[in-house]
Amino acid sequence: MISIIFPVFNEEGNVRELHERLVRVMNGLNEPYEIIAVDDGSTDNSRKILASLSPITAVLFSRNFGENAAVDAGFKVAMGDYIVQLDSDLQNDPEDIPKIVEKLRAGYGTVVGWREARHLGDNWSRRTFSKLANWLVRRVTGVPLHDFSCPLKGYRREFVEGVNLMGETFIFMPVFAHDRGAKVCEVVINHYPRKSGVSKHHISEMIYVFFDLISIKFLLKYFTKPLRFFGSASLFFLFLAIVAFVWAIVLRLLGLDHLSETPLPLIGTMLSILTVLTFMLGFVTEILLRIYYETKGTSQYMIYEVIKNAKDL
Repeated sequence: MISIIFPVFNEEGNVRELHERLVRVMNGLNEPYEIIAVDDGSTDNSRKILASLSPITAVLFSRNFGENAAVDAGFKVAMGDYIVQLDSDLQNDPEDIPKIVEKLRAGYGTVVGWREARHLGDNWSRRTFSKLANWLVRRVTGVPLHDFSCPLKGYRREFVEGVNLMGETFIFMPVFAHDRGAKVCEVVINHYPRKSGVSKHHISEMIYVFFDLISIKFLLKYFTKPLRFFGSASLFFLFLAIVAFVWAIVLRLLGLDHLSETPLPLIGTMLSILTVLTFMLGFVTEILLRIYYETKGTSQYMIYEVIKNAKDL
């Protein structure tokens, strides 16, 4: 089965056409599918329109929780082996979905659309920010994609199941899947100007994506070994403390400054305390992480497949 997910927030002018095009495309694939719309607390007629459509599974939020929550809810409701996500603003082309599904069937765990001819209007600042953000994410995560924020993405279920999206980390779902061992690829897709409604994405909000990127980097690299992260920081603070103490002693021996007249001993003492606190924080985090995995009965890894070949007797 193929699950199609799209979040909705005040898109009354788009959802009916989007649904009609999705049904037409999915019927052409000749296999079971489901369409899941997650209404993120719309205040226009989007909910009424969704309730009148068929086939559809409409997930209605009590208020506006944000696109990240809507995408997360869609993943949790989806039942398909292949999950395709797109926006409801009709800037994504439903006719590109077969290309996504084809790559998933070919064995890729994650397929991301690439809006090579992206329509951002005449806003040069938004274009510049988008290029900078994608370059930075590529460098930090090591995932070679051109367009991380493209809403049209496809996943094999096993690589996204159990992932809890926090903050605005839904755009980094390919990074999570890649960390789980998924083969990632991208396909060039169509992109159109918005015909109805207003954009829900603003540069002022996108800036916070950089903080989410730092969070993702920590989770992927150090979540299972936090003591290495905090231990490294602890060693750095210890080095600075030693430098401060040695510098103060050298100044005193050369008669250039008295210990009571320089802040270096105080700085060294504070850095020494910070060294101990940082190390203990990593140690306690390590213990809590082990308790977390043991109480939940889960592990730090995902078994993708088990093959048993019995020897002929």
